[in-house]
Amino acid sequence: MSDDVTTAQDAIAAERRAAKTIELGAHRYALIAAVVLWVAYLLLPYAGAARGWGALLMGTTAEGVKMSIVEAISAWLALVGIGVFTTATVMTRRTTLALVAWMMVTISFFSNLWGFWYRGSAADGASIGMYVGALATFVAFLVYCQVALRRSPEQLAAQERVREASGKLDQVGILQSEAATDVPAEQNPLLIDNRRSQAASRHRRSLHEPKDSNDVE
Repeated sequence: MSDDVTTAQDAIAAERRAAKTIELGAHRYALIAAVVLWVAYLLLPYAGAARGWGALLMGTTAEGVKMSIVEAISAWLALVGIGVFTTATVMTRRTTLALVAWMMVTISFFSNLWGFWYRGSAADGASIGMYVGALATFVAFLVYCQVALRRSPEQLAAQERVREASGKLDQVGILQSEAATDVPAEQNPLLIDNRRSQAASRHRRSLHEPKDSNDVE
């Protein structure tokens, strides 16, 4: 019983360790591409003569381009989600980092869509850098949608071990439940101590058995 419990605990611990890392596979290169696109977005014209990094500043840039609050929020989310957490996810494969990056690039991407609407009515329209930035967040968003909740081979193997260990514990539990009935202990055949009655029965049989002739002499 103790060995089965230890095995189950080890399997659960192995599953938890496996869940801390994310399986990227070939999607790693797509995330790297998203980071490269994000860097290009910072350097390319975003709106008018303003570069992409200018979207990080709310208000009017040095080039005289007015940035909206939503554009600034989208730029900062892209900075943290792609520039920081996506880069860290590619390097470490940590699940927590990937989930945070997923949340941020999702919000940043849909904020970018609002930015295009805003630029359509602003004096300075969208430039190529804005499209490149939206593409970076869109690529990262798609990749995280595919890999963030997918289980790695290590997780699948650990889950199989947990199921096997749980099956053994279930069998032990069935046997214990069969023994633990509502019958009082003195009436439970599994708990009754009948050693005295068995000894008395053996003694009575020995009295009725014929004695050996050698013993009589």
